Amino acid sequence: MRLGLVDLERAFVNVLLSNDVVFVDINAVIAQAAARIRSLYNLQLPDALQVAIALTSNCDAFLTNDETLKRVTELRILVVGELEVE
Repeated sequence: MRLGLVDLERAFVNVLLSNDVVFVDINAVIAQAAARIRSLYNLQLPDALQVAIALTSNCDAFLTNDETLKRVTELRILVVGELEVE
């Protein structure tokens, strides 16, 4: 938004509104998992929450731009900049 990339913004919103995205409520189980992950890997709270949700939701992988999340060993971390397009 800050850069004025309206087409990219629209595409992002369309992905969020699609049936392929599932929103998960943060509950006590997720909060406790996030606290453990935050402590174990020295992550910021938002990152720890997202990883905890991915783990408790049985996600196959976690897509990110943040290479520091590769410290997490319980989940396959995919860094966008490291992916190869076939």
